[in-house]
Amino acid sequence: MENKEKPRVYLVSLGCSKNTVDSERVLKLLEEKYKPTTDPSEADLILVNTCGFIRPAVEESINTILQLADYKKPGAKLVAFGCFVKRYMEELKKELHEADILLPTEPYKEICNLFNLKGCKLNQRELLTPRSYAYLKISEGCNRTCSFCAIPKIRGKFRSKPIKELVEEAKYLIDTYGIKELVIVSQDTSYYGKDLYGKFALPQLLDELQKLPVKWIRLHYLYPAKEVYTLVDYLKKDSTKVLPYIDMPIQHISEKVLKDMRRGHSKEFLLQLLNHIRETLGENSILRTTVIVGFPTEGEREFKELLKFIEEFQFDYLGVFKYYHEEDTPAWEKFEDTVEEEVKEERKRLLETVQSYISEERLKRFLETEQEILIDGLDEDFGMVPVGRAWFQAPEVDGQTYIDIYPEEETENLKLKEGDLIKGFLTEQEGVDFKANFLTKL
Repeated sequence: MENKEKPRVYLVSLGCSKNTVDSERVLKLLEEKYKPTTDPSEADLILVNTCGFIRPAVEESINTILQLADYKKPGAKLVAFGCFVKRYMEELKKELHEADILLPTEPYKEICNLFNLKGCKLNQRELLTPRSYAYLKISEGCNRTCSFCAIPKIRGKFRSKPIKELVEEAKYLIDTYGIKELVIVSQDTSYYGKDLYGKFALPQLLDELQKLPVKWIRLHYLYPAKEVYTLVDYLKKDSTKVLPYIDMPIQHISEKVLKDMRRGHSKEFLLQLLNHIRETLGENSILRTTVIVGFPTEGEREFKELLKFIEEFQFDYLGVFKYYHEEDTPAWEKFEDTVEEEVKEERKRLLETVQSYISEERLKRFLETEQEILIDGLDEDFGMVPVGRAWFQAPEVDGQTYIDIYPEEETENLKLKEGDLIKGFLTEQEGVDFKANFLTKL
């Protein structure tokens, strides 16, 4: 009797890296009955993991669902899940007829029941990233009450994942895919463990993860809180694999705007913390942040204060986001969206221009140095050139390093692939990107 070929599943994952992890879990669950495809028109099941954080994400989610509905072959099902669906579930049930099934965030039980799956192991994933790195989501939800943010209403209260489960998941990723970098993500990495263990338990988690055969551990989304002092001391004294890479979104520096954003700390606290990080970890560390421009109470004076601070403090990397007046947020209820769109756009453009010069100057300290480089794959735009990242370049958000291997040297042993670790010499810099001469495989 011939084996009947499995039906096909096509998945689009929108939004953040935390969504990527959810999508990877869903794909692994469905592996029992479905085979992945890269062509939506041949899929029997089309999945969209949506983002609903801000207006452009909502629009992208809607457009993606409508576009994929056009690809649906007869009998195929379109399933939408994630933050956008959770946030607008009741409205979408009435209006979004293109989706056959609507599911919330973390829809694992629902998917297991819908498709009658037997395995349902939630610590296993089908990687959507290159085989060089994987995201490790250490919690769900958020307890902060920032006035611009709808995430607590969408994702609920902060829930830490137990250390034992996270270590098992990390082991699985290393053993199955050979990944060399774990990127720690959550809504609020500074809060990890407080709900579960009654204390900040990130150092204890890192202790266990550092015992695994992984090269780098990178931390994202640290809320500016007193726990960051503890973490910085840990990085200074106890880190063997955790990179001195601090990603800490400050959102603003004006006392007035910080208060209206309900960030829970003062400008003075931020300045002391940022200076402590830089003084303690020194120049062999990276400091990344994000800011929001155009918040309702950000006047010209407050923006100039932010701009002056960015020029003077000099972050290695900085992301700039425009404020969106999101319903179901405290800012929606308290303020009018008074800053004109053109003003928001201009402020964003100005900050990004200033930061592009700062980043280039800051990163010059790595030029003409030897660095270990983790290969993420081949860049087709540059003729299949191997491309990767040095330790100071986080995946997806920072620059990349392009590897020069001369054709006469490229034997079978030298062909680089996802997950290879090499030593390279950084020869050129363009913005936040580098070129490196290949020295040796590690």
